[in-house]
Amino acid sequence: MKACENVKPDKELMKLYYLYLLLADAIVLVTTVLPSVVAALLFLPLNEALAVTIVLVVPFLFIVFFVAYWIPRFYASITYRFGSTEFTVERGVWWRHSSTVPYNRITNIDIVQGPLSRRFGLAKIRVQTAGYSATGAAAVAEAQIIGVKNYEEIKEFIMEQVRRTKPIAVEAAAEGEAEKPSSTNVPQQILDELKTIRKLLEKKEAK
Repeated sequence: MKACENVKPDKELMKLYYLYLLLADAIVLVTTVLPSVVAALLFLPLNEALAVTIVLVVPFLFIVFFVAYWIPRFYASITYRFGSTEFTVERGVWWRHSSTVPYNRITNIDIVQGPLSRRFGLAKIRVQTAGYSATGAAAVAEAQIIGVKNYEEIKEFIMEQVRRTKPIAVEAAAEGEAEKPSSTNVPQQILDELKTIRKLLEKKEAK
């Protein structure tokens, strides 16, 4: 990869999304729609059974076709721009979302692959930054690079840019240390004060 390069997710991402849609439709169809339609046909009058079938099937088909229409448009909306100091993730069909991440704020990069995405050779890169990331299971990525096959190359490129820039957390820490007064002599100061008080008390007892 080179700096100032625009990257699109692999087209296999659309196939993965269509597979997700197919699996979700099959689960809903088998567990909800078909049993309800069969029960309606068995136990209700024909006109009521037809009404129940329409109420269940029409919304189901609408959602299926809507998601199938949305998938290629969502894929086309995704763009990753890798600059020399930051990278930008843009996506969104109706509501555009743009996230810019400076390399010097990055604290962690994870590569995530599910069983299905692994079959397509795809992975998701999650980027966490200072001041944004949580820890443990609640960790939140500020930016996600999804649907890429050259994920190792992209990760290495980002890490190389991170190594070339001074982390902002280090800069802040350095400034804080420069402004913070030295406190290493505080215990010694307390000890000196106690010795002084002791000497004064000994002098007073001697009198």
